[in-house]
Amino acid sequence: MADIPYVGRDRRKFARLRVRLAVVYQINKPLTLRMQIGEKEIIASALDLSEGGMAISTSCDIPLQTDLLIKFTLFKVEDDDRVSFYGPMEIVGEVRSNNLIEQGLHRLGICFISLEDKDKKEIINFINATKNK
Repeated sequence: MADIPYVGRDRRKFARLRVRLAVVYQINKPLTLRMQIGEKEIIASALDLSEGGMAISTSCDIPLQTDLLIKFTLFKVEDDDRVSFYGPMEIVGEVRSNNLIEQGLHRLGICFISLEDKDKKEIINFINATKNK
């Protein structure tokens, strides 16, 4: 999949780091949407990440203001082929934007609304370690 640039107005509080990683999410609320989709976990791709949110690409058309439970683990391959892991994390985020980027593929902008301190620190450490490489 090619890089998918964001073309909307940037309202982010935190700078985001481009990433390519798998995430799993499920609908937390609203209940009506959760009942339609069910409690299944949906696999998506993270496009970027910050301590305040992330963007994912998904085949699901998720409405704005939907709360998602997002699960992922960050990892970084070091120069000596060691792998550093950050997480695993379970974070609740709210869909703030939904843009159709190609037929059947949506780019969701997600703002973290429930983030444990340990997960926030892991994300910051991951971003700093990746930027400094």
